Amino acid sequence: MESPAQTSRQEARRTAEVNEFVVAFYERTLARADFSPAGIAEELGVPRQRAEQAVGVLRELRLVKPAEGGADRFVAVSPEAAQMELLVPLEREILDSRHRLEGFKGQLSSFVSAFEKQSRSRAEPVVITEDREEIELRLLEAAQGCTTEVLVMQPCVARETSELRLARPLVLEAVRRGAQGRILYPHTARGDSDTRAHLGELLPAGGQVRTTNEVRDRFLVFDRRTAFIPAGEGEAIAVVYDGAVAAFLAGLHARVWESAFDFDSGAAGYAGTMGDLKATLLDLLASGAKDEVIARRVGMSERTLRRHVATIMQDLSASSRFQAGVLAARTGLVDTALRGAA
Repeated sequence: MESPAQTSRQEARRTAEVNEFVVAFYERTLARADFSPAGIAEELGVPRQRAEQAVGVLRELRLVKPAEGGADRFVAVSPEAAQMELLVPLEREILDSRHRLEGFKGQLSSFVSAFEKQSRSRAEPVVITEDREEIELRLLEAAQGCTTEVLVMQPCVARETSELRLARPLVLEAVRRGAQGRILYPHTARGDSDTRAHLGELLPAGGQVRTTNEVRDRFLVFDRRTAFIPAGEGEAIAVVYDGAVAAFLAGLHARVWESAFDFDSGAAGYAGTMGDLKATLLDLLASGAKDEVIARRVGMSERTLRRHVATIMQDLSASSRFQAGVLAARTGLVDTALRGAA
């Protein structure tokens, strides 16, 4: 049995062989009760082999057929008769294939509701794992099934965790397929070269990026169905197959998104967000938070944080970080309500 590829190649070859000579050869045969390839070749003044090749093409197209009782003699057939013989069986085969396709679709649809029911009631609505391979596989499953929306809140690329590093190309691919991508970074990501390089791919693909003064958490949400969140302080990740949790995280993301600043890949440095970042640092300094806490909240390293704090202290003529926070509060440079909440 011929494969579809072989059939396609034969059709292409046959089309190439139907040239002006074959048409002229067929026209010569129409006025005769029967003919021989050698006789037509002599009339046309061409080699017999060329005439036999033309007869081969015409036989495949059912435009000639062997004459009754005559060796090496043929009879011309009308195109309408040839069409009935050649095309009707193919059309019937196509119709049968369509019926089979519809049958398969009908049979498979019977299993859709059962699959969706099982998906909604997973035996494990929450899976906690530290295994890198399992995390990667679950990220791949969620990203490949994502069709509408992927939401991300994360630190800059230089400080991203292993699951975020694994998710980065998957999120990019989902956005390229047409899913809406909204990614939140801290303001400090604007000064991170690795982050800017990644956003140079994400933004042209249709992704939306904003930065905020604080990124207190990290998470990914795919289609408001599956969420990836930290499970403690280590490398463990909780994969949550619960629409309520995913919807809650989507709402949190939306609230932060509203007050965040759009990222423009063409703008240099912090692009007008330094004042917002500085106010946040002053708030946290006034609250007495430790360097480790402040650095995590604003998404920068402790070393970078200390450089920012030194500059702030110098600007305020403060002898300590706490004094800098207090002086900032007295002069109205920080939001005391926010400081109290921190």
